[in-house]
Amino acid sequence: MQVRRLRIQNFRNHNDTTLDFCNGVNFIIGANAQGKTSILEAISYVCMTKSFLRSADVNAIKNGASSFKLSAEIESIRGTTFHVTFQHEPSNGKRYVINGSPISKSSDVVGKFPIVVLAPENFGITGGPPAERRKFLDMLLSQTSHAYLEELSEYQKVLKQRNRILLESKISGEIDKQNLRAWTEGLVEHGSKIVMRRHQFVEEFNTDLKEVYLQIGGEGEDPNLSYSPSFKYEKVSTVREDFLKAVEQFRHMELSRCVTLVGPHRDDVLFDINGMPLLRFASQGQHKTFLVALKIGEFFYIKRKTDETPILLLDDVMTELDYARSSKVASIIGQLGQSFITLTDSVSFDTNMIGDRDARFHQVKEGSVVYQHA
Repeated sequence: MQVRRLRIQNFRNHNDTTLDFCNGVNFIIGANAQGKTSILEAISYVCMTKSFLRSADVNAIKNGASSFKLSAEIESIRGTTFHVTFQHEPSNGKRYVINGSPISKSSDVVGKFPIVVLAPENFGITGGPPAERRKFLDMLLSQTSHAYLEELSEYQKVLKQRNRILLESKISGEIDKQNLRAWTEGLVEHGSKIVMRRHQFVEEFNTDLKEVYLQIGGEGEDPNLSYSPSFKYEKVSTVREDFLKAVEQFRHMELSRCVTLVGPHRDDVLFDINGMPLLRFASQGQHKTFLVALKIGEFFYIKRKTDETPILLLDDVMTELDYARSSKVASIIGQLGQSFITLTDSVSFDTNMIGDRDARFHQVKEGSVVYQHA
């Protein structure tokens, strides 16, 4: 997958910017607050219908403008060209179009143009709360399986309704047992499939993690991730039955607290190095190495599962790594697909580290690309 051309209109501090990219490594260079990250964010919008930043769409509209528009020419690994536009106008919402055809559901786009993002916003995956790791799991699996995305969407709808019933029962003092039972069955039905898929993923992904971790400076260290569901199950084949038992066990507490206490929305993924929990014992350098390994492992996993090469977006990452680690990461990037790397200056990164990969430099200043060259 490659983004050939990108046009950015009234987005963040960009007025009207057009960029032509190479199929290798694209360096987006500029001082802070000049519009580098906005270019990567625009790629995220055209590939995923949303930003990788935690910001509402309306906040991306340039000051003084009424809407923003992003246009891209994307080419698949099989040579198929897609002309994509994304427009957001507060009064009309989002409008996403592929080759002239409007797409009404964002879920129909997820996984069509796979991307892997490594940005400061991702640091919470290894050092933050369980929600960050669930988000990592769900985004990765949604890009590789539309069935998983559909199950996740249905589960979230059921969870919302079940919590509403629990709240209404608390307020009224009466339990609508029949209604609660129906939504519990839906919770278990969709939730079991999510748990089983996550379990399978963790078993498969450990190989990718270990291989990449070793390459980027983890000699003598054995990284591992394990799935930690909110309920215990003896084996994958009994997940549904054990899930239902756990729900029954916590029913009185759920009625008291008005919230569903068991299910994949409360699961976690545990990271460790040499058997020691990453959250408690890892150094800052180990956290960074682990995160980079997760993200590059994500690239290989998506490529293997979809037969498509993901686009790699690295925002302000190289400055977070020491020279030895950044050199090894750069060497790996040189073997991957199309990549985008933001840098504050061209001398902060030794481009020789990417080998003979095509490279293109895009200098950004005050929301404009002042020059582009190979």
